[in-house]
Amino acid sequence: MIAIAFGLLAIPVFLAIVEWRLAFLLCLATGILQDPLRKLTPNKPVFFVVFVGVVFAGMCLGAFVRGVPLSPNNIFRRYSRLTSPFFILLLLIIVQAFNSYLRFGNLMLTSMGVLTYLLPLPAIVCIYQLVSRQGVFRMNQFMKWYVVAAFLALTTVYLEYSGYDWPVLGTVGPQLIIFDHYTGRIMFTFAGIFRAPEIAAWHAMAAASLFMLINFSRTITFRRVLTVAIVTALLVGLGILTGRRKIIVELAVFIGTYFILWGIFERGVGKLVITTLTCIAVIGYSWMATLLREDVKERRDTGLSSYSRYVDHTEDAFQEAPSRFVELGIAPVMWAYDSFGVLGAGLGAGTQGTQHFGGGGAIAGAAEGGLGKITLELGIPGLFVVGWIAILAYRYCWRIMIFASRHSRRMARLSFGIFSFLVANLAGFSVATQAFGDLFILLILSWTIGFLFAVPVLIEREVRARQVASFGQLAPALQKTV
Repeated sequence: MIAIAFGLLAIPVFLAIVEWRLAFLLCLATGILQDPLRKLTPNKPVFFVVFVGVVFAGMCLGAFVRGVPLSPNNIFRRYSRLTSPFFILLLLIIVQAFNSYLRFGNLMLTSMGVLTYLLPLPAIVCIYQLVSRQGVFRMNQFMKWYVVAAFLALTTVYLEYSGYDWPVLGTVGPQLIIFDHYTGRIMFTFAGIFRAPEIAAWHAMAAASLFMLINFSRTITFRRVLTVAIVTALLVGLGILTGRRKIIVELAVFIGTYFILWGIFERGVGKLVITTLTCIAVIGYSWMATLLREDVKERRDTGLSSYSRYVDHTEDAFQEAPSRFVELGIAPVMWAYDSFGVLGAGLGAGTQGTQHFGGGGAIAGAAEGGLGKITLELGIPGLFVVGWIAILAYRYCWRIMIFASRHSRRMARLSFGIFSFLVANLAGFSVATQAFGDLFILLILSWTIGFLFAVPVLIEREVRARQVASFGQLAPALQKTV
């Protein structure tokens, strides 16, 4: 079976090299199919999770041999302030890679840590070059196919919930059980063809968000709103069966952020209202971030769980105590500092999946929150550098949205949606990092950033096209006057 899997992998890799412009669709197919292939393979080897990364490497190779520049210089040239913190982070990653290897003596653990931190850069640059060359068509193409593929894959979550016992269904490893504090109920979690409920839940949230993004970027009609409501409800309904109620909160963050931006840029909301909305949003996001974590136990319940129990569990998410934000946000940072000092434990120490290679898993739980993971792997200096980059990236994205709102309503709404999607994922990452160690999810998020960074290029091209068209219309009149 392993030989068959590698033979199948060779097909998308070859196609990605031959036609790099369509390779992100090959990555999409690989990312969806790699988990069920893993489940069909004896012992379920973990290396299947990197198949999508191999196909993406083929995409980069195909672009490189065709002379496509894969250096981030084009991005840095537009916003040079990102250059210094980026190179400082790169140096810090190298230092922390040595720190990890010297501490744990585990090359695979260190390699996985390096991969999760470095993969986003070529992914951002490669998709930036693709969109810059072929326009918004490639953005829409990926998002539409992703929504279709994710929706079809998520239907298998319902099949597993319904009792189908197919080899491709279910969690890799012991099935996780959720314990609800308020009701005292113990419920199974379902993953469908995905390897874990956490991964399935993220794709449900992402598919719903991107479907709304696609439709809201065009003229909003009643029929379109109704379609969005129905499809979103179906995706959320499937996502609820994973038991990960964070998808509701993250979706609320996405919708809230989008309409705040829409009000600011399209409706000309005043500065006082902007400040008020921003403060409310920050407070709301901080409160909702405390709701994104569930307590999980590896034990079984002999009773079957009805769908209403999952709905009740999701509704209870908004009753969680805000004090847990301290537990998930600040406490892990202090724990990492007290346990490993200023430099932390090194790359891979808090990366999901490294437990399969004899390391990292023992302390990965302490890095469940994003701030804790960064502190654990990059140390206190890394926490400050990442914060520095995040602030600069936010300012650059804000400039992009201002620029887009002045020249193109369609591109403005697209940029609002992409930014809102990233904010929703930032809220999720801040307290729950499990899904963000998945290479396929990392690629999707990186491509999303690349989409946003390419927006100014597309708008400039659109403005030049309008100017040429206007000149073409004026030319005959000018000739007559002459």
